[in-house]
Amino acid sequence: MNTRVWAGLAAVTAACVGSLIAWSVTDQAENPTPIAEVVAAAPRQVPTEFRAPTASPWAPGTGVTITKTVPVPGETIEVGQCTVAYSFTAGDRGYAVTASHCGMPGNQVWATVDGVEADFSAPVGTFIYSDLYDEASSRLDVGVIEITNPWYRMSSPDPQADTIVAETVGELPEVICKFGMTTGETCGEPINPVGVEILADHNGVELSAVAATAQVCARAGDSGGPVYADFDGHRVIVGLVSGTRDSDRDVACSEPEGAQMTMSYTSMPAIQAVLDRVIPGAEYQPHVGVTG
Repeated sequence: MNTRVWAGLAAVTAACVGSLIAWSVTDQAENPTPIAEVVAAAPRQVPTEFRAPTASPWAPGTGVTITKTVPVPGETIEVGQCTVAYSFTAGDRGYAVTASHCGMPGNQVWATVDGVEADFSAPVGTFIYSDLYDEASSRLDVGVIEITNPWYRMSSPDPQADTIVAETVGELPEVICKFGMTTGETCGEPINPVGVEILADHNGVELSAVAATAQVCARAGDSGGPVYADFDGHRVIVGLVSGTRDSDRDVACSEPEGAQMTMSYTSMPAIQAVLDRVIPGAEYQPHVGVTG
């Protein structure tokens, strides 16, 4: 999308921003990947264990705007908007996790205000890793933002919300939910929590990713948002929004067709495998709970 930037806040048309990767399922056996094989072979009858980052500079569901370059007043630039799944610290630095297809290394990250405007007064972060575009890709839709301005007040559904992430995931409950800056919270049934091979076309680039699926509605701008489930009264993040099979259809989540939408999401254990490789030394508190 193109938008003309004058100064400070630049209006962004919500219907045009961000993106979800439109995807179709292919036979995983024909084109296996190491991570896909590991996920597919993982035993399902395991407990779900969860933990909390020692510090979370940005709350789950924080909205961000991403640009390839620093905006110049009077020039037209391309912007994208996505959602942050969660954030954590490693050493003296803060990081946020979102979808890989939201940006590439070197992209600038800005605060999103009220879900429709970008504050270009000062960047708040930099995209430092994008797995789908990496030569050593694990075929996971996982992107990492380094938070360079942790003092800026970001827009999120609940700035005080606890950040709890799954370390291992067993059987999911009958309903899981996602939060995205475009459609807010939507919920539905898990379809395939193990992982399937996804083929996608994103801005003319064919991408291949491993993802789980759920009957949950999502729209452009929701990408990267947290996917969560209730375990023992805890809202636990089990993944992040990647795409939807119906992203090219203009259907509201409040409509019956929207409620039947199939969403793909990257599972939390797979996300952590990428983070362990890219950002070693992430700081977490001891397990806050285990459920069988």
